[in-house]
Amino acid sequence: MKKLWTVLLAAALLIACTDKQPQPAAEPTPQADAVATAVPAQPTPEAEQRYAFAGCYENGGFDTVIISKIGDEYLLAASLYRLVVIEHAPGAVDGDRLVFRTEGEDQPKMTLSFYRDGDTYTLRAEQSEWDVIETGTAFEGFVRTADEAMTDGAYAEPVETLKPQGHYVFQPKVCSVYMEEVFGSEMCNAWFSLVDAVLAGADTFACPDQHTYDWVMGQFPERCLPILPDLIDYAYDREHSVKDGVGQFTYIVSPEQARVRIAEFGEQIEGILNDALADGYSDFEKCYALYAYFTTHYEYDYETYDRMYRESGLDISSRRFFRTGMGVCQEISFAYSYLLMQAGVEATTMSGNAHQWSYVRINGKNYHIDPTFGICEHGSLAYFLMTDEQREASGFPRKNFVIASNYSQDHPHPDYVADDDHFRPLWDAYCDETLSHETHTAVCPIGEDENGEWQYLEFDYAGY
Repeated sequence: MKKLWTVLLAAALLIACTDKQPQPAAEPTPQADAVATAVPAQPTPEAEQRYAFAGCYENGGFDTVIISKIGDEYLLAASLYRLVVIEHAPGAVDGDRLVFRTEGEDQPKMTLSFYRDGDTYTLRAEQSEWDVIETGTAFEGFVRTADEAMTDGAYAEPVETLKPQGHYVFQPKVCSVYMEEVFGSEMCNAWFSLVDAVLAGADTFACPDQHTYDWVMGQFPERCLPILPDLIDYAYDREHSVKDGVGQFTYIVSPEQARVRIAEFGEQIEGILNDALADGYSDFEKCYALYAYFTTHYEYDYETYDRMYRESGLDISSRRFFRTGMGVCQEISFAYSYLLMQAGVEATTMSGNAHQWSYVRINGKNYHIDPTFGICEHGSLAYFLMTDEQREASGFPRKNFVIASNYSQDHPHPDYVADDDHFRPLWDAYCDETLSHETHTAVCPIGEDENGEWQYLEFDYAGY
């Protein structure tokens, strides 16, 4: 199991470093559930001498570094370019610096040095196999900001149970209640039949008619099994793909390769879910934890956004997002909703005014969630579990909402309403990964007071 304590410390530092997110007003709006929490005390001079490099650092940009010392071993956690690049890399003293080497298949292979450079510190990539951070790249200007792991002048031992990992299992066949309400049970059943056929290596599936075939092949894969468009395609004779209740399709890769690719994709999805979620999480906790996970692990693809208006044929898909860790709103919302469906939450997408976001149902009530804005605004909860009114306030009129697919515009479906404002207190806060499943509370930073101390909202989500 990964030493999750470093990941938690990294998330905590992203919150503690004030340059990491847009700052609310110095005087936060008083709220009944808000409680003040002071920043951790600075280490004693004795501890500073004993752990010369150990501490939390930031450089005023999008880069953070945490160095911990456990026994004779140093460990590095770093977020660079707002990507969690390094979760735990062992290191040792080499002259006047520390040298770290990343380990594990899920991290870029790098050798990094961390050293004092005048009054600040520098993190330098001495060797790198990652094209985003080339060999010789230096991240300069780090200053020590906090020692959150320091307790009475000594570092606490790592605790691997701070955030229990889940045991979620990939489900090739998922389809939310929204899809059934919009498309109908017959189309959903045809979708399940298609997935079963691919898993069995067949090239036909039970499908009642051409209309169902066109919508299932065209709309369901991206929403319900994102890897599938890379594996199969329409029948050669698309206009006559269904005969006697049987639909035909073709393979882009061999049937054997298709099954392997689905299995590999499933492993990736399981890894994300089990890294972000714990067993027994409620639907609210799953939505919140994945929202926080997206804001610290993924980023908005501004380059692709610009190219969308100049080029055609770009790969805009959630599978690209899962592969690169970057995306535009369509990719991000598809991915977020898909992960929620995999975790057992009823979810789909909603669009309007050239934007797309996620839409979920918790305890029978509907809510808007915009993970794209969450990423772009550094974890702001102003876009989490929104009502229609809150969504409209951010520039998206309800009259333009389109749920799940353009098919919903021509097909009878419920008039979806999101009017439960139970989560309104969260909209003035920022998310982190601090959830207490036992007490059903989320502790969310609001901003600094006039004394420079961080204020927090302690939100009770019992019943959700």
